[in-house]
Amino acid sequence: MRVFPLTMTAICVTAALALSGCASSSSAQSSAPGTAGTVTASAPASATAPAATPAACNADYCTPASWDTARAATPLTQIAPFAEPLNVVISARSTVSLTAIQAAMTKWETVSTASTVNVTGIHIKCISSESADVAGNGYVAQQVAWRLGGCVDGNALSISGDEDHARIWHQPVPGSKYGAWFVAASYETMCVVHDGKLETAKSHLAYTVLHSSSAYHCVDGGPGSIDTAHPDGYTDGAQTFAAAVTTAARARGWQVSERTVTVSRGASAGEGGVPFNGSVDVLTVTA
Repeated sequence: MRVFPLTMTAICVTAALALSGCASSSSAQSSAPGTAGTVTASAPASATAPAATPAACNADYCTPASWDTARAATPLTQIAPFAEPLNVVISARSTVSLTAIQAAMTKWETVSTASTVNVTGIHIKCISSESADVAGNGYVAQQVAWRLGGCVDGNALSISGDEDHARIWHQPVPGSKYGAWFVAASYETMCVVHDGKLETAKSHLAYTVLHSSSAYHCVDGGPGSIDTAHPDGYTDGAQTFAAAVTTAARARGWQVSERTVTVSRGASAGEGGVPFNGSVDVLTVTA
């Protein structure tokens, strides 16, 4: 799940994200914490795919048109177009809003497709746009994206392969106040094209500073990644995200129930050929 490297302009971009129960698509902006870097604005990316209609609903969610995101292209020939798995669902039975859940997850900050970050001199986009069809209205870009550590600290984590992030889409569900939220989560490593190959930015920091246009985020487990701690970028990313929701909710005194479902997917591998299965963590958070 990748970020498109951009320019070196240093303009801080922040915006408030308003999330309501059956909200339509909205744009999220990033807030760069501390003084580790600066954030700059740029145009968001997008992906498209044919529309379809979701199937029957249960108490947790309506079956989406696809459990995969639309195929997304990259600016690097070394990374072929790819789809990613929707691997976590925050259930429509939840009585706690997504806004409140994020507020409890203090290290998970909103990031934007319209922002870039400067980390140790490397200028790279906070997050790229991907599309999914969870509401049956056709493929749309993520309505919100979170990164562990936000744009600045999150990209610093990506240098060591420890950056987890989540793209999130809303689905209205009949009888539910907040609806369901579908999440595509994964771990990434900041990578760079060096001598025609994807390699870790950590191994070529000086080169990456001078060639930021060749820098990218490679999903852990694929070429250019560090997979010592997270060999399965998609499964590990989903498990870490679900655990973060559970820990934050229980710290607030909320109840959390979790179940795992197995779904049918159109693809079995994502960015860089990193495999994924049909497992989806379904979380219900109630006050």
